[in-house]
Amino acid sequence: MSPVTANDLVKVAIESKDIYAAVAVHEIAQEQDRVKLEAIICNERRNVLKLARWEHTPASVLKVLSQLHDEAVQTRIDKNPGTDGATLKQQYLEVGSSKLIDLIAQHSNTSVEVLLEIALREEDLQILKAVCTNPNSDDWILLTVDRRFPAYFDREIAMHSNASAALLETVYARGSAYIKAAVLTHTRCPHSLLEKAAYEKDITILRHLAGNERVAASALSKLSRHSDPSVRRVAASNPMLCSTEFDNLVRDNVVAVRRAVASRSDLSPSLLAYLAKDSYHWVRLWVARNPEMPGNELAVLAKDEHMDVRRAVARNPKCPQDLLKQLAQDEVSWVRAAVAYQDNAPVDLLMQLQHDDDVDVLCGVANNAQTPQTVLQRLSQSIKDDIRRGVILNSRASRKTLLPMLQDPYYLHRLLLVSNKALFDDDKWGMHDDSDTSVRFIVFRWFARKFMK
Repeated sequence: MSPVTANDLVKVAIESKDIYAAVAVHEIAQEQDRVKLEAIICNERRNVLKLARWEHTPASVLKVLSQLHDEAVQTRIDKNPGTDGATLKQQYLEVGSSKLIDLIAQHSNTSVEVLLEIALREEDLQILKAVCTNPNSDDWILLTVDRRFPAYFDREIAMHSNASAALLETVYARGSAYIKAAVLTHTRCPHSLLEKAAYEKDITILRHLAGNERVAASALSKLSRHSDPSVRRVAASNPMLCSTEFDNLVRDNVVAVRRAVASRSDLSPSLLAYLAKDSYHWVRLWVARNPEMPGNELAVLAKDEHMDVRRAVARNPKCPQDLLKQLAQDEVSWVRAAVAYQDNAPVDLLMQLQHDDDVDVLCGVANNAQTPQTVLQRLSQSIKDDIRRGVILNSRASRKTLLPMLQDPYYLHRLLLVSNKALFDDDKWGMHDDSDTSVRFIVFRWFARKFMK
């Protein structure tokens, strides 16, 4: 029977003396039980080093490990993405090592308060560069660093999401073409810079301007007719481009430009039909995937000489069932696999494809929510890991289908089953003493989170 309360779960973890079980339940344990769990966790240094690095170690455990004042452990903790801001702050206050400060400056959980302290105090340019790339650094921190070391970190500031419009203007004014291009892609780029950039001559700048959705419509139209094909290509992909420019772009003499416009979702049926006859198969591939492609043109593409185009037709969410049946007979397995993954593939077609001898096709059948349970049960016994995993990932796989897979030889499959909604708590608890450490951890963590709700 599975544990009824959090205390029951913690008791089992303590009795097991398993470090992974102890780590998983540490957050929900009461103070007296935490002491017992920490004794298990910190019993051997090699385990401490392992847990300090492990990406699944909870923040509460990492905090405990940080109090051991072991430099090797601290280094691993400062690299661990799960370390919380409070632990990192304490680390910063206690350590003097430039290496550790650099790691703290890089960490995504480091607080604004600590980052500002580093920005004000540190002289090491590598550490300050880390501050300028940390997503938590605000506009004041970036301005502080820039005032201390003007122009040293223009590239990092230009790419930072929290850079203010005023700071971006400063960086743009003194920057190279590449810095200016980075500023133009920024969500806070002032309109004044977008207007100014329209008169630039550098292709790198114009190419990045063409990709900005806030650029003026007239400027974007002009860029779509630029002499440089790389600029036209980017403009052709901009969702704000006026449809009046499409006629020229679909007839562009450069394949990359036609391919870009073919990937748009707002093309008219007439333009889709025109592109369906393009000489380059990558252009035909993109329009073959478009749900608005006229049925008669889709039927032609379903017989295309390039298998990538036929596969694109099979992936089209509005592909007619008669074409799916035709493509299910395709000589290329990659095309048949696309049919097997189709959400609207009829049951009789999936019943047919279950006898295919290609792994990718069978994976598609195993993943398809329309596949009958009897077929899923047969595929769950496949010797191929990918096929069995497809059954586990199938959103409609029943408890009856999944129960035998709790004994699957591949640990990843057992791990995936822990979060499966079709299984009961008692089913999952049966894996709490699994031979694999990851599975044991996931089982205990799953129940711990359940009790935390």
